[in-house]
Amino acid sequence: MLWSRTIHISTLSILFLFVTVQLQGVYSDMIHEIKTEHYVLRLDEVTGEIKSLESKGQEFVFSSDQPRELFKLRLRNDNGEAVDLSSLQSSQIRFSRKDDGEKKETQIEIAFLQIDKKPIDVTVFVKCPLESSLTYWTMKVKNETGFWLEHIDFPVVVVPNDLPNSGGDARIFWPGGEGVVVEDSELREKSWLRWQPIEHPTMGWNGIYPGPAQMQFMAYYTPRAGLYFSAHDPKGTPKGVEFHKHPSGGIYLDFRLFPGPVCETEYTLPYPMVLGTFQGDWHDAADIYRNWWENSAMYKPPKLEENKMVPDWFFKSPVIIMYPVRGQRDLGVEMTPNPEYYPYTNALPILQKYAKELSVPVMALLMHWEGSAPWAPPYVWPPYGDLQDFVHFCDELHKTGNLIGLYASGVAYTIRSNTDPTYDMTKEFQEKRIVQYVAHAPDGKPAENGVCAGPNAQRIGYDLCPANEWVKEVVVNEIAKIVPYKIDYLQYFDQNLGGNCYRCYARTHGHPPGPGPWQTESMKDLYRRILELIHQNNSNMLIGCEANAAEPFIPYLLFNDSRSYLSLAIGVPVPAYGYVFHEYLNNFMGNQNGTSHFIDEEKSIYNMHQRVAISFVQGDMLSLNLRKDGQIAWEWSSAPWDKGPDQEQILTLVRNLNLWRTGNGHSYLFFGRMLKPFAYSGDKDVPMITPRNDIIHFRSIFTCRWAYKNRSAQFLVNYLPETQKATIHLSENYRNNIMLYNQPNSTTPPVSVKPDNDGNLTVEIPPLSAIMLEWQSL
Repeated sequence: MLWSRTIHISTLSILFLFVTVQLQGVYSDMIHEIKTEHYVLRLDEVTGEIKSLESKGQEFVFSSDQPRELFKLRLRNDNGEAVDLSSLQSSQIRFSRKDDGEKKETQIEIAFLQIDKKPIDVTVFVKCPLESSLTYWTMKVKNETGFWLEHIDFPVVVVPNDLPNSGGDARIFWPGGEGVVVEDSELREKSWLRWQPIEHPTMGWNGIYPGPAQMQFMAYYTPRAGLYFSAHDPKGTPKGVEFHKHPSGGIYLDFRLFPGPVCETEYTLPYPMVLGTFQGDWHDAADIYRNWWENSAMYKPPKLEENKMVPDWFFKSPVIIMYPVRGQRDLGVEMTPNPEYYPYTNALPILQKYAKELSVPVMALLMHWEGSAPWAPPYVWPPYGDLQDFVHFCDELHKTGNLIGLYASGVAYTIRSNTDPTYDMTKEFQEKRIVQYVAHAPDGKPAENGVCAGPNAQRIGYDLCPANEWVKEVVVNEIAKIVPYKIDYLQYFDQNLGGNCYRCYARTHGHPPGPGPWQTESMKDLYRRILELIHQNNSNMLIGCEANAAEPFIPYLLFNDSRSYLSLAIGVPVPAYGYVFHEYLNNFMGNQNGTSHFIDEEKSIYNMHQRVAISFVQGDMLSLNLRKDGQIAWEWSSAPWDKGPDQEQILTLVRNLNLWRTGNGHSYLFFGRMLKPFAYSGDKDVPMITPRNDIIHFRSIFTCRWAYKNRSAQFLVNYLPETQKATIHLSENYRNNIMLYNQPNSTTPPVSVKPDNDGNLTVEIPPLSAIMLEWQSL
């Protein structure tokens, strides 16, 4: 049995423990325990599992009577068949330890020998700098089975399930969907976004990094202490970054590492897995991660203020206006042109009205515009219908200072469209043998599990593997057709979530047969080619993807369709992506597709107000989706065509918040470095209700805090249609020289304010707007 201590793990293995200890200072006398001022770490002396990690009286590891793995491995044979192994199947385990007083660190080495009685050994190395709150874990695999190594789950960390829904006070931070705080471990399992293992055939919205999980860290924290868990991998190698129940109890913070796959007999993990403690909440964990990322070797763009690739229009903070040229939803065959938006020039009066009412340029970001079929990659050009009218439409937008953007659908191949039956590429697919370029499953056959592909999706087809030269040429050539038409923004990589490359097990594409670093490198090479094309044509068109760009792709994808609202299926969205990366790029609010799957929009009457405010505090540009007659919709596609929020309130909220981006808050909201905000009180709970009558709690005031050069500012956002008061609680160093801005424009000067002796400052926030508190010196 996998869980037996007696069959695979001999109790005599303790006799093999050997110690290389050089005592220089005060160290634990137990080989498997490390004590510092920051934490106490204890490994099980028989299994090697993480038995306990404690800090400030807080235990981070769920206690179980059943043994747990320290790591798991998946091997595959030449037929693609999987063999799963774990540390619990080791025939023998050996510990060694070295305490180095000069380096002020402890090193533990654990050898797991003859796993499942096979010729495979794993050695785990744990480095613990004694003056740091972080520990560093790596491993070496010696594999003489003849099978290749597909993935590694390491190290296995299981935290207690003491979230608020279970009566506890802990929370989990997960980096999917730009960042979410989990308070109810069961909420996610009630929607289609429920947890699935990161393996074939699972696709789409889950913890794939680099992809819809844009960062490589998680956290578990309580008011007493927090646990930081991360991969510090500067090459952005693919991983699964997930949380879910563990079979032995507790919540598994699950890192699945995809190293290649590795066909060689020896493999050493080239980056550390980092496990440590901190004080605070997700902001403090993000501080650790941001500090690593900024000092890592990962390629980064210049900061936004210095980036010459960013066009001037970007800094005018246009509001993005999205609508379908034809049809009303993603699915279905009703693709009649909408008279409000086709011919294309019919939409000009509507767009000009919004530009006037919002007092900023707008970008018309078109859906269902493709001349192929809606969401039918890779071919999109020419646009649907009258090309001359489309060109005139773009010209008129630009003449009035407005902008044009287009959605497309990424690196995939459409054989037949399910939304427009007249689009059929079966002949080309067969004649050019395009099946050779599609993503393949482990059994060597074309993978049937493509994103947005299938009989109940937008198309019949496959994801393409961008390791193939033909695929890169097709994508670049399609974009080359668009560049001359002076499009301002092309979201070509919609459905390549986070800019990612989907897994492929083909043996004929020039990459190893499975997930690995080649995925990240293939997409980066494709993006480099696209940017070269754009620059060679003297264009300043920006390229983007669905969901914010994952960190390896940020230098290439500088404007993206944020999907933070999808976190509503899991918990409370938090601006973690902006916290780490905002100085390098701003994204936009996105088309909000699918919100109604997670939120009952009719019962949650302020849900769109809240989503707008969430986007603002993330540092995103704002957006609106239009429905019939140019009215504002709850979202794109899922909501009924004839329903929407309070039109005037949403328009007022978007206008007021965006004016801060173009007015007094401009430097912070474009170029600022996000800081942990000061606490505040006095607001109320405005929950969102799910279609299953679960409650997601939201404060009635949102906040964000930024630093820019020698100044800092905190915004308080009131998304409700009535005035609110709040008391902000300032630390001692921030109680002087405070200026309060009640309006975003320069015509209303700020006023000097001062808190009471305890640092409490009460402010009034006008309805559907925000205020800004500014400190001139950090």
